[in-house]
Amino acid sequence: MIINKRRMTFGIAFLGLSYLNAMTFDFGPLSQSSVIEVELKTNGNFAKHGIRGNFSNIGGQIQFFPSNPTLSDGEVLLDARSLRFGYNRTNVDAQKEDWLSSRNHPKIAFKLKSLSNIVWKERSVLARAHGSLSFKRIKHDFFLPVEIRYFRNKRKKYDGKRGDLITIKGEKSLRLEDLDMEQGAKLGVISNAVLVKIFLVGASNRVRPLLPTRLLVSP
Repeated sequence: MIINKRRMTFGIAFLGLSYLNAMTFDFGPLSQSSVIEVELKTNGNFAKHGIRGNFSNIGGQIQFFPSNPTLSDGEVLLDARSLRFGYNRTNVDAQKEDWLSSRNHPKIAFKLKSLSNIVWKERSVLARAHGSLSFKRIKHDFFLPVEIRYFRNKRKKYDGKRGDLITIKGEKSLRLEDLDMEQGAKLGVISNAVLVKIFLVGASNRVRPLLPTRLLVSP
């Protein structure tokens, strides 16, 4: 009887630790389902409704705590050279020194340090993602509002592998001068404002134990 109690105590403790443990989600395996869009406004003489571009090379990972999202951290990695717009001239100009300067600085990285201002809305988590943005030669303090959803055991539907999925959605308005691209804005064709929209799909190689959390949803 004593042994059974010890086993029971160990089992409860193990489940408790599993409940608190982070789940690791990689953005690389399903990067084709992720979207990071850049929307630029023009002076009206060119592309009156603005121009949109997307990064095609997205990587990184997030360590996400379903039971306590505030403990989460991670990193999103972009290849600046993969940004493409609907205009060939814009594609070429975007890589120049006054803009992305991708020859000297091919990598863009956002390092997530914390999630704060957590609000539960039905089965989503709304939060403020805070961290640092490494862009060109400078690290910027950076934050954006995000919506996070968790899909238990749904990875197989997309690439045939067992595991959980997570989606992260958000958007933020920036000024080109804050990103050391003010010289490009001064050319007069592109305005100083830029809108960045993200939709990230992270894949885990694990299935989280079926324990109580408001995040476990069906697509």
